[in-house]
Amino acid sequence: MRTRFVLTLLVFLLFTRSGIAQQVDFCGEVVPMERDFVSYRLMDVIKRNLRYQGYLPALRLKAEQYFPIIEPILQQYNVPLDFKYLPIVESGLSNATSPVGAQGVWQIMPGTAAELGLTVSAGYDERNHLIKATHAACKLIRLLHDQLNSWTLAAAAYNAGSGNISKNIKRQGSNDYYQLLLNNETAQYIYKIIAIKQLFESPELYMPGFGYNVFSKNSSNGSVFATPAPVSKTGDKDFNTIRITLGKSAPAKHAVVVYAARLQNNGSFEDGQLVSIQLLDDLQANGVYIRKNSSLSGKGWLVSSRIYVDLGFGNTVVLYAADGKKGVPAGLLKTGGEVQLRNIGDNRSNVFAGGWLVNTVAAR
Repeated sequence: MRTRFVLTLLVFLLFTRSGIAQQVDFCGEVVPMERDFVSYRLMDVIKRNLRYQGYLPALRLKAEQYFPIIEPILQQYNVPLDFKYLPIVESGLSNATSPVGAQGVWQIMPGTAAELGLTVSAGYDERNHLIKATHAACKLIRLLHDQLNSWTLAAAAYNAGSGNISKNIKRQGSNDYYQLLLNNETAQYIYKIIAIKQLFESPELYMPGFGYNVFSKNSSNGSVFATPAPVSKTGDKDFNTIRITLGKSAPAKHAVVVYAARLQNNGSFEDGQLVSIQLLDDLQANGVYIRKNSSLSGKGWLVSSRIYVDLGFGNTVVLYAADGKKGVPAGLLKTGGEVQLRNIGDNRSNVFAGGWLVNTVAAR
């Protein structure tokens, strides 16, 4: 009973203080978080990742080296960028060898490698060549998508094989991954990918001390990507007792309104320190109207080399640097500079004159 209650509480990670659900998707395909068993399972996987968060700093550092190589190849094959998280789940971005003989960052089996044109021999194995293996993996992913007409099912088939997925679809009369009864590994596979995506793209949701997560405020402040915390022995006591009731419909997609702002100079920075921002546009969000040239301040947390700031709007208004990435480079605090505030929470703000509309669904 306690475990179920805690997993219910963890759904709060995907809600803002204003009650607006965060859009969760994989490759643009919505994750049905309104289904209790889906939200419980995803939160359980994220919780397990956080329990053993000591690997996250090194993993993120490795990803920063690998992703610039992987992403252009994914784009070349028109494969969604979310598939860059697949080799993290497969191998932790290492040339590992599985018990069944899969090899390399993408964990490709010998027979599949030969079909995809990779050389596999005793002295030379192209599955360990990042660029060649990524090209091969993209060819396979495109083939799986053509067969199954879903990126989610294609990812599941990467783990279980297209034949197994197709048989289960036919036997069970559903092509909804989240409803299919699959073997335990494949049943958790997409959840693991989405959990890593959440921790990489929305780390502020899982930071102790950030305004709208479920972690106890008496725990030490800091990022899940900063100094690794010891594995807790207190179990569910690490989490606050907050109950959230999910809606019955999937979260609506929102356009993004971008407001110009300027980061004010700050000579030094520590986790939890206030960061000040000057608005260069009028801003309207969650029924709050703030005139341009006003200042906003919020606590910041360092994630790798970027600082994420809690502006008090939950995950509705998020601070971005001019490079279009969430958070701002730590060095920018010393000099100040142009930044952006992106509002993805309220379509009514789209009619407001201040700021400009971006034709996207979810900021990355």
